[in-house]
Amino acid sequence: MDGIQIMVTLGGIALIAATLWFFFGASTGPGAGKKKFACPMHPWITSDDPAVPCSLCGMPLVRSDELKT
Repeated sequence: MDGIQIMVTLGGIALIAATLWFFFGASTGPGAGKKKFACPMHPWITSDDPAVPCSLCGMPLVRSDELKT
């Protein structure tokens, strides 16, 4: 690899890392302090409202921090 290829590769890695950090990094916005609720059987189903049932099985949602224990 010559110098140009190395620079382009490093630039691409930096761009991918910046994109991942932007979308999945720690949130400090207005919704950062909100509690999330998730289905015990389907933890990828989440909501800010605990009254909403799971869209797959209809179970009531529980706080996300309760699922981790």
